[in-house]
Amino acid sequence: MLKALGIGGSPRKRGNTEALLNVALAELKRLGVETEKVMLSAYDIKPCTECRYCVDKGCCCIDDDMTKILIPKLLLANIIVIASPVYFNNVSSYVKVFMDRTWCIRGKLRNKVGGGIVVGRGYGLESAITAIHSFMLKHEMIVGHRGVSGNAFESGEIRSDTRALEDAKKFAKRLHEIAQLIFSSHSY
Repeated sequence: MLKALGIGGSPRKRGNTEALLNVALAELKRLGVETEKVMLSAYDIKPCTECRYCVDKGCCCIDDDMTKILIPKLLLANIIVIASPVYFNNVSSYVKVFMDRTWCIRGKLRNKVGGGIVVGRGYGLESAITAIHSFMLKHEMIVGHRGVSGNAFESGEIRSDTRALEDAKKFAKRLHEIAQLIFSSHSY
């Protein structure tokens, strides 16, 4: 069975970003994918110190939730979805710290299928999606969709963005389709 990991990068509980991520994960679940969601704000993730321990030893020396919980979840997933609010034309600091800390597993996310979801007022959506997709490409992941951009700012406002809600379902279907092609006939 395919496994999908949804990574929420918003500090707001039950906010717009999480709501749009939930739509994508619900569609993946409907398609028969085992899904799990993690909200980064609930975890202790320290920033990378660029100590280069991982270059020499192949693992991170920082003892926190990233190394104990989140990296193992990433390695088990076939599909990885990263969702972030847009802050200053980029991803949230939660997502940035998370991405930085994956350097210790470079090469180990190769051929996993991924995509990004971003939510903002309108400015910076493209650059935030690009940051997520660039991260995935750096890890040699397969970016399976152009990404989903939701237009919202006030609490619950994403529910009015019918285009984003529909795009999140199409996004999930496409990631599922690609994951089936990759993981049904090959072992990576």
